[in-house]
Amino acid sequence: MLSYVSRLKLSALGVALGLLFFAASLTPSMIPKSAVLFGVLGGLAMTIGYLIAVVLIGLWHYMQLPVTHSKIGRGLVRSALTLMGIAALIWGLMIHRPGQDSIRALMGMEPLGSGHEVLVLAVSAAVFMVLLLLGRIFLFFIRRLDSPLARFVPPRVAIALSIVVVATFSWYVSNGVLLRWGLNTVDSALAEVDALIDPAISAPTNPLRSGSPASLIGWETMGARGRSFAAGGWDAIAISEFYSDAQADDYEVLDPIRIYAGLNSAETIEARAQLVLDEMIRTKAFERSAVVIATPTGTGWVDEAAVDPLEVLFRGDIAIVSMQYSYLMSPLALFVEPDVAPDSARALVRAVQGYWSKLPEATRPKLYLFGLSLGSYGSEQALSLIDWMDDPASGALWSGPTYGNVLWKQLTHSRTPGSLVWLPKIGDGKTVRFTTQENALIEPGKVWTDPRIVYLQYPSDPITFFETSLAVRPSDWMIEKRAPDVSDLVRWYPIVTMLQLGIDMLAAADVPAGYGHLFAASHYIDAWVALSEPSNISEADVTRLKADFAPK
Repeated sequence: MLSYVSRLKLSALGVALGLLFFAASLTPSMIPKSAVLFGVLGGLAMTIGYLIAVVLIGLWHYMQLPVTHSKIGRGLVRSALTLMGIAALIWGLMIHRPGQDSIRALMGMEPLGSGHEVLVLAVSAAVFMVLLLLGRIFLFFIRRLDSPLARFVPPRVAIALSIVVVATFSWYVSNGVLLRWGLNTVDSALAEVDALIDPAISAPTNPLRSGSPASLIGWETMGARGRSFAAGGWDAIAISEFYSDAQADDYEVLDPIRIYAGLNSAETIEARAQLVLDEMIRTKAFERSAVVIATPTGTGWVDEAAVDPLEVLFRGDIAIVSMQYSYLMSPLALFVEPDVAPDSARALVRAVQGYWSKLPEATRPKLYLFGLSLGSYGSEQALSLIDWMDDPASGALWSGPTYGNVLWKQLTHSRTPGSLVWLPKIGDGKTVRFTTQENALIEPGKVWTDPRIVYLQYPSDPITFFETSLAVRPSDWMIEKRAPDVSDLVRWYPIVTMLQLGIDMLAAADVPAGYGHLFAASHYIDAWVALSEPSNISEADVTRLKADFAPK
């Protein structure tokens, strides 16, 4: 088998199947992508198709099944396969632009520019050739090991042993050495970027903010995302101006409290959590109407679209606290260090909730959990289901849950029969409700008790709806009623659809707000209003707030 494969320059069947996979990769998926990302996707798809064909050919020869030795017969087969490959390529290129433009139009984006297909082809070819070269190198080492082993063991055993040894060594080098080196390099680079202080962002002077002169947390230790969070938002003056036409003098307006501990603020997770609690006590955060424990994304980002309007809804009478646990982007952090986000969220929730639970129930603030993306993954695991039964908090808002979210996955799988996977109904809706771009949280006639849990998710978010099982079967969201923000042209293709959504995750936030993994403030506002029911807020106030926070 190996001698046959090693002699082969390019397999006609491999090229034909590879081009078929490549063409399928050009079909619409969840997210519109750049030509470069499409090229990477196309190169990967073609390589996998080629590999499948080569393995099948190798197994055919290994099993000593009959093959044609006629030059005419081989020529006809090669010609037929060549025509099939060309036809697949033409088909893919013909449907690519209309399919992509349909998604872009659905999300309010401009059509593809000129030269897009040329760049896709160029990048795909480059990726395929690089991966093909790596495959040849892999085969070369197998052959080098196979020949000596064949002197001592049967040929087929020698081949099997060679493949195992080379594959194991390759995995160790790539995963244990190269990957670790790459991750350490990325982590170090991101740590340096995180430490840079943006001169456009000034340290707050308000003592209610971390990083201020009165703060227990140093400005330079908070990280780039933490400094942006602490310096952002609306103050009491801006909030008062918003309510100026709504009898603002009738209600007290306060400066919101924002507390954030960076990775460099303390050495351990527990120490950072304690530092946040000490800062809350200093700022009298527990005297506010509400406290929100926000678990950030992998880079330490707290989504301003979620927290800025919330502070306005509560007229500043709120404290939002958070702490950093990583420098890495969420998809990478989820893969490399999946336990860090839950450990960090658990430590902070235990510290804050432990103090909060000892306060008089009649006067203590409402306590909410919040997390976006990997933040939702961590925040979900901060409290167990048993903990939620003991009323440990007033509720939680988790947006953009990842495909790895444990509780989200359990709830989605146990949804009420007949409800959609992208908008599931959970029992009678007493505790958990899901919503999308259209507010689905108000269910007339149904009681919603405390604590309340809200999931805000977009059907076009691949970070939520990616599944490895897409390699072998379509997901429910493809079979059930199609969501409004997912193109009707999306189809399932074995292996390729899984690759498409995997690459989609890299571009999930490169879309207009309200699609993919980029959440719009207006949808957060609906979720917060339903979850917390802030007092003294009218429907007119909510409408004006959505207008103020609409994308400019």
